[in-house]
Amino acid sequence: MNIRSFKPGIESVHQIQEFVRETFPVFAGNPNKLLKIDLVIEEIVVNIVRYGCLGIDNCVIDVGLDTKDNKMILEISDSGSAFNPLEQEAPDVKSGLDQRRPGGLGIFLVKQIANEIQYERRNNKNILRLSLDL
Repeated sequence: MNIRSFKPGIESVHQIQEFVRETFPVFAGNPNKLLKIDLVIEEIVVNIVRYGCLGIDNCVIDVGLDTKDNKMILEISDSGSAFNPLEQEAPDVKSGLDQRRPGGLGIFLVKQIANEIQYERRNNKNILRLSLDL
């Protein structure tokens, strides 16, 4: 697995997206797939920056990339507060915007894009592992 570490900040979203492009240049020829992967990264990393690492000194975001069975494996871990996004209640996407509770759409979108998502808390780290079509 190819792994890089990033400081938690909004700028790390673009750095991680660039890391994926460098590792998987095949996505350059498929703008639709690249857009979906960029969205997944943005949703996960922004939540880590805004909530998980908020107020935690020396918080780090580690990103691992690999392939298995013609799938891209994207592993994003952070040393922030424990949080399993898969346990969050699904948003009510049928109600009008004025009737919805804020939040929850990010992980909902990630679940729609990824083939598989796993979460674990190990060694004081949140580890989110996603499988996406190449």
